[in-house]
Amino acid sequence: MLKLTALFPIHSNNRGISGVFFSVCKEWQGPELKARMVVPSCDRECRGPNVVEAIPSFLRKLYYRSPSLPIIKTEKRFLKDLKDFDVAYLWPGLSVDIVKNVHKHSKPIFMEAVNSDQGASKRILDDAYSRLGLEPQHTITPKSIQDEKEKLKGVDFLFCPSPIVAKSFQEAGVPEEKLLLTTEGWSPERFPNYQSRKPPQEEVNVLFLGFACVRKGVHLLLRAWELAGIKGKLTIFGAMEPAIAQSCSDLLKRPDVVHFDYAVDYSSAYREADFFAFPSLEEGSALVIYEAMGHGLPILASPMGGGGIVRDGIDGIILEPYDTDAWVEGLRKLSSSPDLRAKMGASARQGALELTWPKVAARRKEQILQKMNMK
Repeated sequence: MLKLTALFPIHSNNRGISGVFFSVCKEWQGPELKARMVVPSCDRECRGPNVVEAIPSFLRKLYYRSPSLPIIKTEKRFLKDLKDFDVAYLWPGLSVDIVKNVHKHSKPIFMEAVNSDQGASKRILDDAYSRLGLEPQHTITPKSIQDEKEKLKGVDFLFCPSPIVAKSFQEAGVPEEKLLLTTEGWSPERFPNYQSRKPPQEEVNVLFLGFACVRKGVHLLLRAWELAGIKGKLTIFGAMEPAIAQSCSDLLKRPDVVHFDYAVDYSSAYREADFFAFPSLEEGSALVIYEAMGHGLPILASPMGGGGIVRDGIDGIILEPYDTDAWVEGLRKLSSSPDLRAKMGASARQGALELTWPKVAARRKEQILQKMNMK
């Protein structure tokens, strides 16, 4: 049996990125691979015999007064019994020192890449804000780029959730043999009514779900929607970046654009939509794409937005994010053809059923065992 210890840097609630962490690791509890998870703290629903909370519950308020103390405490706890494990699995947001320390212990390191190489991401985002006449409003700095490079020097293998992510790291100098192509996944059990189908109606409902920000190309979608002149509505479901509210204020006031703030239960948004639009400029492999496909929604997305899982012409349509004319045509094409939506939606759902977390985790397990020469 291979004993793996996994380290995650922030409080975990089984949603978003921490949900990915738990969804994968909880499946690795068999005779070939057994995972232990170390986190600063977590919600009650995440607790279990293979989960270690580094910060005692009665000290949480004290530790979380500092942005750095929780990570320092968690990394220290992780190293405490590293000698008892065969392999380490590290997630973004950790220090350079933790990678160096694990490397000193001669433990193989698998690391998760949630997004593209930070240098590539910064170039994409700087350009996006510049086109809007705005100063960059992201958190990528020369130091964070350098820190990532330092970590990657000590990493043995890097899980990349899409081909575009893998390519970005390869172009940044990471040897191809270190890159493990994988996917993200989804949990059908979180959406009891995911198989419900919305009957075709005269007016379409196009859905964007996620943080409505420049990075995800919401401004591009709003402009294309205005030009498309479609009878229906564009639903934006998620918190909104001030840069979008500022630069797209006129478009957001349109009567056929509806905005809802994010809510924990957003399953109804999928069920009420006709198709999903996601022109992301920089992405790993967005979880909402998996969920939308699982709900039988055809996908209109950029290459980044499609996350490497949307098959162009089969599950949806892939378009370059800045090609406004193509987006206008894509919106019109899916809006005007219920039969095409039904065909693509059925294909998308079938594909998504192969991307549930147990199946994704099983494939990742095989990759780990192969790299550790246990297969």
